Amino acid sequence: MSRSARHACAAAAALVAAISVAAILVTARPVPARAVEAPGAVSGKQVTWAIYDAAPYMITDGPEAGTGIADQVRHILTDRLADYTHNVLVVPFPRVVSSLKQGAEWCFVGGVRTPEREAFAYFSRPTGLFYPLRILVRASQRARFEALRPLSLAGLLREHPELRTSVLRNRVLAPDIDAILRASPVPQAHSEFGEAFRMLQNDRLDYLIEFSNIAAYYARTTARTTGEPADWIGLPMTEEPEPVFSRVMCSRTPWGRAIIDRIDAILPAERATDRYRRIVEAWSAEEDLVKLRAVYDSSFLSSE
Repeated sequence: MSRSARHACAAAAALVAAISVAAILVTARPVPARAVEAPGAVSGKQVTWAIYDAAPYMITDGPEAGTGIADQVRHILTDRLADYTHNVLVVPFPRVVSSLKQGAEWCFVGGVRTPEREAFAYFSRPTGLFYPLRILVRASQRARFEALRPLSLAGLLREHPELRTSVLRNRVLAPDIDAILRASPVPQAHSEFGEAFRMLQNDRLDYLIEFSNIAAYYARTTARTTGEPADWIGLPMTEEPEPVFSRVMCSRTPWGRAIIDRIDAILPAERATDRYRRIVEAWSAEEDLVKLRAVYDSSFLSSE
């Protein structure tokens, strides 16, 4: 082979390697601050925690990175699982689901247990609550939606297809709500919470189906970023579901079963602390706290 041919082959190989590395960095972005070996960790024992930008549950960027509700639960678990090495990967939620289906040995804090997901994942005891769910609209559209009262999600989807909305890909909200969305599929979907709120703020959506604490977080960050208050409000719907429990979900493998068993042994004592209660209540509206605390003290603490 001539010298010029050898140089050409070397250059091509280098280009392929660079493209491969770039693809990995785009799809799975490590978070160095938490991708560290715990003191006393045993070589070969590792947990990969998948996260995505879903504030206020998971915050991946900026000065508040790592301080979300699920983030703080994850930090408690990593501290208690000190004999494991812990790594964090930032990937879109659809990638979390597809990877667990393929047997990737990952865990995720904040999954909702469903029969379909139990086919590919093990679930821990509850780690958090999702509540309450609202129809989120811009304030300028309030009269338009209040004219449709009693405001029903099923009615909106069935009788007003001209009203634009979007749902997070592969998301589980609540059994009754999920059944409505299956019966009247939403044609538009998004991969990150922030994307949906930007579309709502910019008049590219008419409403969102969202939890009030998520809306409160993005209202604050939108105002901070743009210098103008977010003009959306949450309206109750007739199908308002009861609080939904979130859990840790890990791959349905012997490795995943062992991690879930360890987590289930940790949670009862941790959830009984004031620190854990404050984590779960973060960003909840004052008017929601009475019912939230009642659920916490009864079914949340005792649920398997």
